[in-house]
Amino acid sequence: MSIAKAWSEPVLAASGAHCAAIVRREARNFYHGLKLAPEPRRSALYAVYAWMRRADDLVDDGGPDRIEQVAAFRAATERAFAGHVPDGDPMWPALVRSIADHALARADFDGMLDGQLLDADHRPCRDWAEVRHFCDLVAGTVGRTCTRIFGANDSRAMELSTDRGIAFQLTNILRDLREDHGMGRCYLPADELAQAGLDVASLLAWSDAQRCEAFMQAQVARCVAYYRSSAPLDGMIDGSCRPTLWAMTAIYGGIARRIHDRPRAVVEGRVALSAAAKLLVALRARLGWHGGASVP
Repeated sequence: MSIAKAWSEPVLAASGAHCAAIVRREARNFYHGLKLAPEPRRSALYAVYAWMRRADDLVDDGGPDRIEQVAAFRAATERAFAGHVPDGDPMWPALVRSIADHALARADFDGMLDGQLLDADHRPCRDWAEVRHFCDLVAGTVGRTCTRIFGANDSRAMELSTDRGIAFQLTNILRDLREDHGMGRCYLPADELAQAGLDVASLLAWSDAQRCEAFMQAQVARCVAYYRSSAPLDGMIDGSCRPTLWAMTAIYGGIARRIHDRPRAVVEGRVALSAAAKLLVALRARLGWHGGASVP
């Protein structure tokens, strides 16, 4: 389909509505922040999320031919960056429009897919360098893409948005420790676990409270450092998008704070903010009742 046809109002409206529905259904933590963004930036963020959801589903649910499916999806994404709308998924017109409107970087979309493939062929991360590389692929790329939509694209903003994305992903890694272990995955640096005299099983069993506490506090401290290093990003984006970025950071930072306050909670269940707490964050963001990012 040509880009001119894709940009007809009925096609764009239907594609935008499709992407918005995916965000409402799937983006448990991001939705409350994304919906605060002004149009047309909100629809662009929704389109990018829908693309990421599709990429994630291909890896998680694609079965034995998922590598081939990801390759086909990568080729379709390449066509989208060339200004053409691939067939087969109603999210494409909105994504093509977003790519053009916000000069999105294809390298970041390729990086996201590389991260999905790395996750599909999962092996434990040997050290922090491997953890950071993974975080950059699956989350730093997202941070840079969102920052372009937020209205900043200089090198300093890209560096800071990478740090913010890594902070979010490290929060996920700590929060999802039990769930990931149940799927045979671990994203903690193996060398640091060994240096602490632990492995994942002993950490989940909290077999040595002092060692486990110290190890988890060190991991949370690294996570918080990435939130703090990225703090200047908030002042670099378009003012109308700051409530969105603040809300997203407040929700993820709130999870990091809970882990900081009680590290053992990650082995007892899923650490999360309640729906009411997320709504309060969104309300504060919308009304401007906030200061810096909500991190420990």
